[in-house]
Amino acid sequence: MASTPAQRLYAVYEAYSQAYDRRAQDWKDAETSAQADAIFNNVQTLEALYLQAAKQALDANGQTVEDAFDAARAAQSAVNDAYDEAKSIAEKIYLVGRVVSQVGDLINKAGGK
Repeated sequence: MASTPAQRLYAVYEAYSQAYDRRAQDWKDAETSAQADAIFNNVQTLEALYLQAAKQALDANGQTVEDAFDAARAAQSAVNDAYDEAKSIAEKIYLVGRVVSQVGDLINKAGGK
């Protein structure tokens, strides 16, 4: 079944809101200033992507859009698993960075770019 524009927007929102909610603890867990900066940058980029997605219809269709949607959801699932399994902060930062990339790809494809 094809995803809807609302489901796509919610996937972007979920990625942003979870990163935002987790940022304070992640900053406490950061072992270096580079990790703290990466946490900040990931959250800031996800916020910008969410705002961009909210302005776009995300109504393009096709297999590339569905693949991007599935990839974004899988990346977010991997992040959630990492938090559930108490993975290292480095692993969490890496996985959130993958979410940033996948969400950006979804917005580009679903927005018709």
